[in-house]
Amino acid sequence: MPNEQMRQDGRQNRGYPHGNQRNTGIVSIADEVSAKAEIIIDPAKDAKGNELISCAQKLGQYLAVNVRMTTSQIRNLFAEAVRIKKIYGNDNKGPYEVNLLRAKFAYNAGRFREVKDFQKIADRMLLHIDSKEKFTRFFDFFEAVVAYHKQYGGKE
Repeated sequence: MPNEQMRQDGRQNRGYPHGNQRNTGIVSIADEVSAKAEIIIDPAKDAKGNELISCAQKLGQYLAVNVRMTTSQIRNLFAEAVRIKKIYGNDNKGPYEVNLLRAKFAYNAGRFREVKDFQKIADRMLLHIDSKEKFTRFFDFFEAVVAYHKQYGGKE
């Protein structure tokens, strides 16, 4: 097969493009950011936003360089977050819309494997959103990921 590469141990690397191999024992960027999800969305735990920006930069670079998530994939999901931000707090639909956003992430992760890592992180964050402030932090994180994705060469 043309996409097969030999690994250092002599075995073939099948079906894991861009170096994404299972069971490497190395904590991935996605796992690292996912572990900090509750801190990122909580203004009391990350008042200055240092974790938010640090994790957004790592994730944006990872999605652009390693996973090669396209700009349109990330922007379509971001457009939904923008829509929710406009209505969150104006009525009681905010928590419902956040759950729908979880479903939209899951749908896109099913269609495009490039979205899977981001979906895992977003889902963990969205599960813990119980206020407009936490959604705003999620939105800020998402916006920063989009910016860093673009900076690191996110393409169509």
